[in-house]
Amino acid sequence: MSSTKFLLGALLGAAVGVQIGILVAPDKGENTRKKLGKKGNEYLDDLSGKMNSFFDGLSKKVSDVSEEVDKLAKKAKSETDKLTK
Repeated sequence: MSSTKFLLGALLGAAVGVQIGILVAPDKGENTRKKLGKKGNEYLDDLSGKMNSFFDGLSKKVSDVSEEVDKLAKKAKSETDKLTK
């Protein structure tokens, strides 16, 4: 989990750095605001995609574990039934 937090922090730091760089660049305020909005949307889209991938992978792992637990429970029930007969 710490690598996920590090990656998220690095992405956030990069986003802030780019936005500060745009703010100090010699350009009109209107152009700067447009650039900030565009970059902000790009970063949000990128982060959203990565988070969706992360949660899809996590969901798959939970599903796999759930299936394995069901198999083990059925096997345990079968073994218990054999012993009680």
